[in-house]
Amino acid sequence: MRFGFHMFMVPPAELQDVARCADEAGWHCLQVADAPFFPETTSVPYPYTPDGSRFWPLDMDVLDPWVAITAMAVATKRIRFMTSVLRLAVRQPLLEAKSLFSVAALADDRVTLGVGLAWMPEEFKWLHVDMKTRGARQDEAIQVVRLLMRGGMNEFHGKHFDFDRLIMAPVPKKKLPIYVGGTTPPAMRRAARLGDGWVSIIHNKAEVAKVIAELNGYRREYGRDKEPFDIMLHCPDADSIDDIRRLEDLGVTDLQVTPWSVPGILAEMGVGTLLQQQPPLDVKREAIRRYADKIIAKCG
Repeated sequence: MRFGFHMFMVPPAELQDVARCADEAGWHCLQVADAPFFPETTSVPYPYTPDGSRFWPLDMDVLDPWVAITAMAVATKRIRFMTSVLRLAVRQPLLEAKSLFSVAALADDRVTLGVGLAWMPEEFKWLHVDMKTRGARQDEAIQVVRLLMRGGMNEFHGKHFDFDRLIMAPVPKKKLPIYVGGTTPPAMRRAARLGDGWVSIIHNKAEVAKVIAELNGYRREYGRDKEPFDIMLHCPDADSIDDIRRLEDLGVTDLQVTPWSVPGILAEMGVGTLLQQQPPLDVKREAIRRYADKIIAKCG
């Protein structure tokens, strides 16, 4: 099992310190959010909380993911970085490919592209993109990024994106993984059909077996069940070594954890069991090290 955590809500001034600590402690990957803006109100509920509420302050500082990853990459040596997830359906894939490849050049290819559709109608409306075509746009955008990653002259002629022969440089020295996010059947089908992996939030470890069986069914349908494929989950109630090994037996390759929100780690530190979204930097560092010593060293 490989371990990572999300940098969402970590203040910009702490990014490099947290990344260096995780790098030295043996974590595998840090995930970085993509949020161009937050509307004051949304026309649909947030899909990843039980009551549909947004759990973060709307005035929270969120850096552009490529800027954040670059800042952390130049301060680290080994750890990987991943957009989790980039709202590719509202973006221009030529520009996103250029950003991805540029960051990869500075990060020695320690980058994974995680993509999702975006859930807020306001994002599509205000960025002048048709939300009704978001699935088809994302499919083509993934194909564009993969095509350009090969290097040399390339052309693409799709319904939503169209360009004649062009070259983009630099390109990664090796293929960068593309993970597709989402828990709906269309999202899981997209991951099975176009992705190197799938990333999502599963709130209960009892749900994991059923969800992975569904995902593997789609992979068989598309003839990709024999190909390497990563499964990255955030599963908050998988908090013991036995839990983690059961997830691994089911096919989970990467577990997302927030080390400073794990009750057992906080209790060991004398912080108590209060789940703190943003503890001080020294608490974050200590939690990162303790989780690595207690869990990653035994399961990683």
